[in-house]
Amino acid sequence: MSRTQRILTTSLIILILTGSFGHLLAADGQPVFVRLTTEPGEMLGVFYPELAPHHVDSFIHLSNSGFYTGTKFHRIVPGFVIQGGDPNSKDMDPRNDGTGGPRLSDVLNEENAQLVDKVNDMLAANGYVGIDGEALLKAEFSKTAKHMRGSLSMARGRDVDSAGSQFFVCVANTSQLDGQYTIFGYVFKGMEVADIIVNGEKNPSAGRDAPAIPVAILKAEIIEGVDNLREDEKAVWEQVLPELRNVK
Repeated sequence: MSRTQRILTTSLIILILTGSFGHLLAADGQPVFVRLTTEPGEMLGVFYPELAPHHVDSFIHLSNSGFYTGTKFHRIVPGFVIQGGDPNSKDMDPRNDGTGGPRLSDVLNEENAQLVDKVNDMLAANGYVGIDGEALLKAEFSKTAKHMRGSLSMARGRDVDSAGSQFFVCVANTSQLDGQYTIFGYVFKGMEVADIIVNGEKNPSAGRDAPAIPVAILKAEIIEGVDNLREDEKAVWEQVLPELRNVK
């Protein structure tokens, strides 16, 4: 494909997105992707910033900061999901996996972190302990988006407003999760990697759904715009666009 053809193809994709795929577009009118690199291979997903803006922003921030590097898929349920993103999974004790999440210091940008530092200095001057509690996200449930194979959704505790950094990828259609968990993206390439992960051997002594050898995220890379995808990724992206038309 010539450079002119690539430009025309990209322009056509953007026009299509603008008309029918608004849930995929960031503020600059471009889709944003995440490439998760693991030993079995890569998974490539696209975010839904219009459906779950705060979840998307948080995932992007944590990815760019390196928070997800070294975290493992600590929960594997064939016919259901793979779950990862817990900072506790970085250590060698699988018994605490599934209980961790980001702190305020993990999710704040530099400007806001400086404000918290000032508050902590003021608290310390008055004999109080500083603040750096759990960073919990409020639910952004969609009434129409469905949990289907490839859906990228955020795990949470019993409280609906208790999501943090743990996320899951659906390896099958899981309609029972609709309206209960925040869908914030879709893995459209590399689901065979998710299948490898979910079908790994289990370690019952570490928990019912714990893998014997957890697969780690080697890198979570944010990619802005179709032009920054690899050629093979662009080809798959063009194929899945019609599939994403009805997500809203």
